Amino acid sequence: MRATLAWIGDRLPPSLYFLLAGSSAEPQTGDPVMTELPGPLARLRQSFHSFECLPEVIPAAWRPGNTTEPLPFEAASVDDIAIAIVAANAELSAAIQRSSALEKLHRLAREAGAVGTDRAVDAALTREGH
Repeated sequence: MRATLAWIGDRLPPSLYFLLAGSSAEPQTGDPVMTELPGPLARLRQSFHSFECLPEVIPAAWRPGNTTEPLPFEAASVDDIAIAIVAANAELSAAIQRSSALEKLHRLAREAGAVGTDRAVDAALTREGH
């Protein structure tokens, strides 16, 4: 069927050809039909569920002459990714330290007898005798 349509397709007006082929020659919106293929990053995210969290850009301040503009992820080299890993690990370390400090403050305040509406800093200082 496809071969026959291809053969007669040259001899039919496009609207009739697409009607016979089972699809409309013109889109419903009146805009030209444009099928946008997903980019490499989108395809990578589709292929591996764990890559959904990959950023669109990575910091690239270490690159000479580029102190402010982030680097598009799709243009990143293996070394760029390694530098981004170091930066992400630094952010993770800082977040873990903040979380740990908050947990310690909460524990000290509770040990001092504080309840939900009490000020945590005051309770922790009271417990420590300050």
